[in-house]
Amino acid sequence: MKKILTASALALLIAGCAAAPTIDSISAAAPLTLSVDGQPVLPKLHPFHSGEILYVPARVLLEYYPVELKWDNTRKKLTLTDNSSRTILSPGRSAMQVQYTQTDGGYEDSLEGPVLLKEGHVYISAGAVSSLTGAEAKLTASGSAVSITSGDVSTSVRVPAEPLAVAAGTSGKVKLYAARKDGSTYKGFILEVNGRKHSFKWEAPRLGSYPPVLYYADVDNDGKPEATVVFSLGTGTGISLEGVHVVKPEEWKELAVPAAEKVASAAVTSKILLDNGDVVVRLELAGPAPSKVTLRLPGRAGDGGLNHFGTQVGIGAVTHYQVANGKLKAETSVNAGIEESMGTLMLDYKAGSGGLNLDSIRFEPYDTTKQYVEKEQ
Repeated sequence: MKKILTASALALLIAGCAAAPTIDSISAAAPLTLSVDGQPVLPKLHPFHSGEILYVPARVLLEYYPVELKWDNTRKKLTLTDNSSRTILSPGRSAMQVQYTQTDGGYEDSLEGPVLLKEGHVYISAGAVSSLTGAEAKLTASGSAVSITSGDVSTSVRVPAEPLAVAAGTSGKVKLYAARKDGSTYKGFILEVNGRKHSFKWEAPRLGSYPPVLYYADVDNDGKPEATVVFSLGTGTGISLEGVHVVKPEEWKELAVPAAEKVASAAVTSKILLDNGDVVVRLELAGPAPSKVTLRLPGRAGDGGLNHFGTQVGIGAVTHYQVANGKLKAETSVNAGIEESMGTLMLDYKAGSGGLNLDSIRFEPYDTTKQYVEKEQ
């Protein structure tokens, strides 16, 4: 006897098919693998293509993003909750609903493809990964894997496969890794020297254009090289600051290094005065080789006088560190007033009580201010 579908049963079948997307178009090629920040994750959940759209399991968000996932099996909805909002994803819908937790506001944002439910797991498009977290999900060059590079909102505690910095001349044996990322800040690093690793609770901004710089040289002259890490702490108009850490890897001991701007401020006395319509800047540098420098800015007294230039120079708006010729060196700027940059203080460090201390300091005018140098001793 033939089975005949009633009109109502047929309607239910059609409605059921429309309620959730089919997976018939998914490629039957070898399963794709998934990695986050260079490390394999979720080996049992594979990304796939549905038509032209690349999908990844929503659970991958937990690998790097500060979010809670909660599945409502009755309503067939996945809720993502972070510190400021709730995002609702519904299989079959090409949109996400965002509700702010602190206010009654919210919005709906479209996605490049519908959310999919496959074998009990929710999958979202690669574009949704970017929309939700700022991360980038894409096929690797081989086409056999999907790589997710976490964005500024990542809180990954994973040590990336690729280091942030490698010391030159060490054949890759001295490396620096991020141990934890929290928003736009690195909170913790791992230093590797000759196969040995150690964690440090240093913090630094995550500035993609200004990655850390790593050196490996004997800066305290004890016959053994130290690892020196230089971080960019921030940049802006007329401002560029760096921080430095020096580590003896044999015992993972960090040497104290006073900040260049503080060392320079303690070693330099200054005075700015007016003289017959000119602005005169006088510097006295202490240290093993004391020196004096005078710069005369002709006709500048009328540009606001001491209200503009101040009575003493400013030190440290721009500070940079490097290791060269076996020494830790620093440069920090000298300003008269807010925007009048006179030149740079050049510092060398040496081994001292408790770490590294100032060895020498000298002033170098800029090419544009050499003409104002009146007297040097």
